[in-house]
Amino acid sequence: MERVKLGSSDIEVPRLCLGTWNMDGSKGWGPESDEESIRIIRQVVDSGFNFIDTAIAYGGGHSEEVVGRALEGMREKAIVATKLVQCDPVKAEGELDRALGRMRTDYLDLFIVHWPSASGSLDDFMAEMARLRDKGKCKAVGVSNFNLEQMQVAARRGAVSLQPPFNVVWRIIDRDVLPFCREHNVAVTPYSPLAQGLLTGRFTREGEAVPAGIRAANVLFKEPVFTKAKAAARVVDRVADEIGATSSQVALAWLLHTEGVTSPIVGVSSMKQWQDNVKALEVGLTPKQYSRISEAGTKVWSEFSDDATMWR
Repeated sequence: MERVKLGSSDIEVPRLCLGTWNMDGSKGWGPESDEESIRIIRQVVDSGFNFIDTAIAYGGGHSEEVVGRALEGMREKAIVATKLVQCDPVKAEGELDRALGRMRTDYLDLFIVHWPSASGSLDDFMAEMARLRDKGKCKAVGVSNFNLEQMQVAARRGAVSLQPPFNVVWRIIDRDVLPFCREHNVAVTPYSPLAQGLLTGRFTREGEAVPAGIRAANVLFKEPVFTKAKAAARVVDRVADEIGATSSQVALAWLLHTEGVTSPIVGVSSMKQWQDNVKALEVGLTPKQYSRISEAGTKVWSEFSDDATMWR
């Protein structure tokens, strides 16, 4: 299995990361139960894909508790990341300690700033994150949902990774953030790599209606963008048919072929979904196929401003 360095850190990760947002205890969009989530996490880690992403905000810590239960007795096998929204720096260590308690561990591999705050000094908060790293509470520090100016601050404070929303149709980091990360050896671990299911064929091949819940608030599923996004998804479908792969595998392969992308974060509802997605690592795209997909996605992204948010 191919493993790559997580930016400038010494941590080596597989090319896919298991996301646990949908293991937050909510009904209707994740595994059927916590017990099923635990089985999936353990099987994924046992198979060698040992990079697990969670967050304090996922079910108010419920997802972290599930991860902790799953990794009991096998913590040393896993690379675990959790996330904290920027807050008063004096609160960060307490929040981390409570997260460690939920995950039944005394250290974290990667501690991520989930979202920057519109108030408060980002530099001061990043300094506190670095202090916690130096204290041994975590091995490395990362960030999520940062723009270029924020990335510049984070990089000065030693952030080794960025977790942005990024996929074929959501290209917010293309213009300046992705080039910055490439130049400064910051790992990019995209979330929503399948655009909340839009790039899986569900809404093009199968013609499903947009389900209630988080997707209903996603701007990609709002007209007039939704029609254009489905047109881009059909390009992914056609490339998938050409090479004998699934649409999900091609959408993930497009990310994996994008320079600077380290390890896309994939959430699944079953082990079968995970195994299907892993096959994306075997999918080869020709330069022409990659460009066709890129161009189709860029047409969708042109509908948005550079500071757009996926959920309004």
